Amino acid sequence: MAITPRNARLAIAPSGSPLPRLFQLSVLLVAIPLPFILGVAYLSGDLRDCFPVLVGWLALALVYWWPIGALLFHWKRGWFSRFVVAYLVSLPLYFLCLLLVYPVFGARFHPSSGQVWGIYFAQTPTFFLFVFILYLLIRRGGVRMRITTVLVWVGFLAGLLTPLIYWLSVDKYAWPVAPAPSLNIIGAHLVDVVAGAIVDGKNVHIADGRIVAIVDAATDTSNLPAVDAAGKYLLPGLIDVHTHLQAPVRSTLAPFDLKFFLDSLFASDAPQRRAYLESGVTSVRDDGGAASKAYRLRAALQRHALLGPRLFVVGRLVTSPHGHPVSTIWTPQLARDGAILASDSSSLLSGLDKNLATGPPDAVKFIYGTIGIAKERLRGDLLEQGITWSKQHGLISVVHAETAEEVTEAVRAGATGVEHVASIAALPDDLVLLFQENHTFADPTFGEFDAALQLRHVSAAERTRQLQLKYAFLRRLHEAGVRLTIGTDAPLVPFGTGFQDELAHFRKAGFTPAEILRFATVNNAAYLGKSDSLGQIAPGFLADLLLVGANPLQDINAVRSPAWVMLDGQIVVR
Repeated sequence: MAITPRNARLAIAPSGSPLPRLFQLSVLLVAIPLPFILGVAYLSGDLRDCFPVLVGWLALALVYWWPIGALLFHWKRGWFSRFVVAYLVSLPLYFLCLLLVYPVFGARFHPSSGQVWGIYFAQTPTFFLFVFILYLLIRRGGVRMRITTVLVWVGFLAGLLTPLIYWLSVDKYAWPVAPAPSLNIIGAHLVDVVAGAIVDGKNVHIADGRIVAIVDAATDTSNLPAVDAAGKYLLPGLIDVHTHLQAPVRSTLAPFDLKFFLDSLFASDAPQRRAYLESGVTSVRDDGGAASKAYRLRAALQRHALLGPRLFVVGRLVTSPHGHPVSTIWTPQLARDGAILASDSSSLLSGLDKNLATGPPDAVKFIYGTIGIAKERLRGDLLEQGITWSKQHGLISVVHAETAEEVTEAVRAGATGVEHVASIAALPDDLVLLFQENHTFADPTFGEFDAALQLRHVSAAERTRQLQLKYAFLRRLHEAGVRLTIGTDAPLVPFGTGFQDELAHFRKAGFTPAEILRFATVNNAAYLGKSDSLGQIAPGFLADLLLVGANPLQDINAVRSPAWVMLDGQIVVR
């Protein structure tokens, strides 16, 4: 059939039309940020996490850009009608993209209110203007189209190279070169955290990352290379028993920091690792995140490929299929790698066995409390069965609980320790007795509790009142002989400095600096199952040490500004 002026507007594309170029450039434009986004998806998960991102951006090009571009080129009835009709057509295409993309990410597009619909509609002009401006630039061909093509290709190549350049240039926070195999620390006041006393006149001999001897300075005839402490105070490195090292944010209450976010992803959590060591924290336990990434990071730290605190991990935490954090704050991809979804005994035990085989983990964490919109919590019988399995395999069991009833059931089930004790509303006498009888560790996470109150916009006066009540709970437990530990639940509080703030909470609770240091070293080491190698300055213990300028037994704030930090017998922070 011959094309007449009457039906010309229905033709696919006239000869020499710039429409194919629009198709080409639209794909390139959509793909400019794609390498960076794919890099972030891979670094925060694995290759499977890249597929949804790829599908989503391709849908934007094929389902949205191409039909609108074709309409703009073929509409012949004036500029105003061209613009209006194309924008109206773009609306269903935009929502069609969302319907197609959401399931790929394991979600469902279902705006729940007019306000939410309004938020989505507010984005549609921006998306449409990108297509319309590209159409204006290339519609007549010629020099303007060629310049646009060159610029788009330059942008596309920059998009390909940017993640590689960023990865190559970011500070990975690596170990210093040429570690000293042995040394002798002289001139230090030794802090005995067990006795809560200062020991003078002693030198500390270190070899192959361990303390090998503590000798009288007056009779020391060794020729080991000397490190002069110059009258400062030497104490064991601090330990944070509850952190989420993989979270790429400074803290929940801090403004979003793009550089921190990117450095975390492209340098294996380098900002978090640096923050801990610079705050004198030489060991941490990661209490939940992507298990495969946690195991890889632990291995890299152990072989000194990266610098950071000694890392202990739980791998995949145990929760219910609709419990926290898989139904509250985690993506489906993270839930797949980071959680054992225990709906029955079979799923629990198979998940624990798999976690043991792929790790192994240093502990097993159970989510027994419910948070926010979590629809359910782990069944009590599964908690007991999981704790029994942990004991049989020689693993620490860590239980997240938030009410007195949940804490009671966790302690009764034989948990090694319970997290978030500061969150409970009351401390019954029978719960105190149960903590005593079962020798269960109690970690209050005061800073996390305070941050949660701030997120709920509780007034400063009310937060102070509630914290005073929780402080009293912990003093009662301590007076009853219950072993207290110190964790932060970072990034609810900042990495590193948040631990120092947690020590300040304990000081406000009425504990002495000597008691606080014992909690942060001896008790925390025991909670990690490492009483024989961490938390003290003694022969056979790992040489993870901290040198501070003032006596920390008199002022706990002395540990906020270490003169240097030693890890594995090497000074890594000055």
